[in-house]
Amino acid sequence: MSERINTPFTNEHFADWCLKMVGQPYWYGTCVYKATSSLLSRKSNQYPSHYGSSRSSRYKQDIASKAVVSDCIGGCKGYAWTGGGQGVLEAIGTDKSISSSYGSHGCPDKGANSMFSWAKSKGADWGTIDTLPEIPGLALYKDGHAGYYVGDGWAVEWQGFNAGCVKTQVKKRPWTHWYKLPFIDYGDTSGAQQAVEAVTVYTLGSRLLKDGCSGSDVKALQELLNQLGASLEVDGQFGSKTGAAVKAFQKKAGLKQDGKYGDQTHAALMAAVAENDAGQQAMTETRPELEQEQPVAGQTTIRVTIRSSGGKVNIRTGNGTSYSRITAVANGIVLEYVATALNGWQAVKIGSQVGWVSGEYSEITTE
Repeated sequence: MSERINTPFTNEHFADWCLKMVGQPYWYGTCVYKATSSLLSRKSNQYPSHYGSSRSSRYKQDIASKAVVSDCIGGCKGYAWTGGGQGVLEAIGTDKSISSSYGSHGCPDKGANSMFSWAKSKGADWGTIDTLPEIPGLALYKDGHAGYYVGDGWAVEWQGFNAGCVKTQVKKRPWTHWYKLPFIDYGDTSGAQQAVEAVTVYTLGSRLLKDGCSGSDVKALQELLNQLGASLEVDGQFGSKTGAAVKAFQKKAGLKQDGKYGDQTHAALMAAVAENDAGQQAMTETRPELEQEQPVAGQTTIRVTIRSSGGKVNIRTGNGTSYSRITAVANGIVLEYVATALNGWQAVKIGSQVGWVSGEYSEITTE
């Protein structure tokens, strides 16, 4: 532990660095940057709704105190882009600058939602918050927000303009998932995860399943694969035979055949099982199913952030690309939030209609 805590890009070093950032301000759209007048000017033009005149005096105080600023997902991006937080702590309260290389060290420029999706697409371990292992340096997720686990039930998060970077108890915050950041070295954490697996009842689809996993979700997976023609022993143990059955299903579904049961494979399996159940299929085709809305303080809005080369994002009549397009909106447009579907799509008010936008291209913010 003592060696790794001093080694950049290990989970122990990342967690320790996060703790040392507590007390620094939150600036929307920043990634561990030195607070300067030029940065304030750029961000005010880029995100005018977050840099209103009522906040100007506080931003100027941050500049005067030579603070280092970030937003929630910017914390991990800034850590990576500065080579593992190099020079960041030394820049706090001093005239020293920070050297940052955009998109470096394997960390892409993603929002809170799309970073979680990207990590899962890279095969990173993840799960629902009730299965959180005792592994410092894990990323924590709730729709539109990110934090970082530092151990013993505590997390560090750039919580918002008023709070800044703070240390909070995980159980008192609305986190829904945890995941490993692909650019962080977590070492051998199998013991910690096995300890969690031994006492936790899992729901299928709540975590990445691969060789060596066990639990109620593995048993459910085996049962569903058997419904589709596999001949597996339903023992709740993910071994070579279960892995081979997953690969066979992935091949049939046109997915990457890695033998791991993640988000894409789960969605494809649910669709395949539904095709064999006319009643279930009819239910899923009626209306997009909504998650229960979580109460948020203040006015809740949804900001559409464009991350595609096309320049605009489609608003559709339902929560998927198979639904017809209502219109397309440009980067920075703010729409009234309605609800969130189970697949991450956001329902928003568009004129007199309710439309849907992919969670990949939108994030929920509060004002």
